[in-house]
Amino acid sequence: METRNQPIWQSTKVQWIGFLLGWVMISIATLTPMDELPPVPGTDKLHHILGFAGWSFLCMFGSRKRFFVMALFIFFWGGAIEMIQPYVNRHREFADFVADGVGVLCVLLPAILITRQRS
Repeated sequence: METRNQPIWQSTKVQWIGFLLGWVMISIATLTPMDELPPVPGTDKLHHILGFAGWSFLCMFGSRKRFFVMALFIFFWGGAIEMIQPYVNRHREFADFVADGVGVLCVLLPAILITRQRS
């Protein structure tokens, strides 16, 4: 429940906007059909970690309980992406799913520690 004196970055709307923005960006980046991947500096796994950590970070603002549920969805969406990719001329890789999970954990674990310290 939101209060009038609550900062905007703690609002439910901001949290949902972050979630949806991340979902759209990650889905476009990973599910757009391609003949070959464009050359991008860095490794593919690093891109997965950074992308999913960034998406998770966008969801941190607002309810902590909702954030944990969103983080769980983000993790499972990473797995769903790997199952869908062969149908859009992309490659399925379990290592990509692991990298997605590492990205989520890079944000989730500090959030858990911070939440426990506040209790």
